[in-house]
Amino acid sequence: MTQLARWIASFLAVFVPIKRGTVLLLEYSYPSGSNTKVLGEALEEEYIVYTTDGAAFLKPIEHISELLPKIRLFVYTAQFEILVSTHGLKKIKKRQLMIELWHGIPLKAMGSMETTDADSVNKRFNMDFLMTTSKLHSLQLDACLHIDFYRHRILGNPRNDLLFREPAGLIGQLHIRQDFDRVLLYMPTFRQGYLDRTEGKVGPDLFNFGSLEEEAAFLQWLEEQNMLLMVKLHPMEEEVLMEKVRRLKSDNILVLQSSLLKQHGIDLYELLPETDLLITDYSSIYFDYLLLDRPIVFTNADLDLYRAARGLLLEPYDYWTPGHKAQSYAELQTAISRSYANDSFADKRKEIKDLFHAHQDGQTSRRITDFIRGNRKI
Repeated sequence: MTQLARWIASFLAVFVPIKRGTVLLLEYSYPSGSNTKVLGEALEEEYIVYTTDGAAFLKPIEHISELLPKIRLFVYTAQFEILVSTHGLKKIKKRQLMIELWHGIPLKAMGSMETTDADSVNKRFNMDFLMTTSKLHSLQLDACLHIDFYRHRILGNPRNDLLFREPAGLIGQLHIRQDFDRVLLYMPTFRQGYLDRTEGKVGPDLFNFGSLEEEAAFLQWLEEQNMLLMVKLHPMEEEVLMEKVRRLKSDNILVLQSSLLKQHGIDLYELLPETDLLITDYSSIYFDYLLLDRPIVFTNADLDLYRAARGLLLEPYDYWTPGHKAQSYAELQTAISRSYANDSFADKRKEIKDLFHAHQDGQTSRRITDFIRGNRKI
């Protein structure tokens, strides 16, 4: 029925005039690293910018009662000259300029590159231009989403502009203590909630290693080392997993709930320059974190399970993941210590960074704004 709603909306949109100089941002990611919000701030200097909830466009119609609201939603977009999305909105007017920013550089497989046909590309994206960070990133998205390269523009991800700004002491707004020697960020990808399947291993503990006793010892070690561990769960499963992290009663743990970041008006990427090390598993954040040239530790205890359920877009895994690996809390503690004692992955990080980031200057929003100015249709 979603397709029916789009067809009806396309007919009705004929009677909706486009308002020149208007931009509609479809927001999916704020405050977890928003490309649209950062670009929108730059566009506001030249355009009237509106923002709407992008997730509403992705939700399929499950009951006839949802048909009319969906039609209204699509018709609403018809009045804007420029549309900006990160998850593949289909425009309903040819004269509109549709800019797709996408939402990351993928390590995990998606679309046509998954291990099954559960998410095969049948979306037939109709954006005018797709922004990527490099030719290699373009190759990834073309393989997964089948978007012809003549639509690609290698201009970068706007949110990465935040990584080039001076730290503003934002962690001090979120945590009462400011005397930590090191700040670590743990940001895993989701494992549940996508296509009704579980991807990889889901354990009772924070890092999915399986041992609450070893987890407690690791937290004690953090206190002894005077390290702050910030935890940012994926928005898709934040509510599901909050009980897991709420039980971690420690001044050395700061859970970056979306509600907390929104309350303070902070995007996650504004915090990244204030961190010293990233811990992740298969999340795309590490490709962006490379721009900071700081150590990364990869937790991959369920690598084989994850490969089987979701698949990896980039192999061999060790080649594309420039950091120590950990499959237990003891290994995680060692990996963190070794990362500081001898940063042996610095050269490898630079190699991967240069493959995925053609621009490393913090000027992506300016580039895309200039590009939009030169490609308007009305």
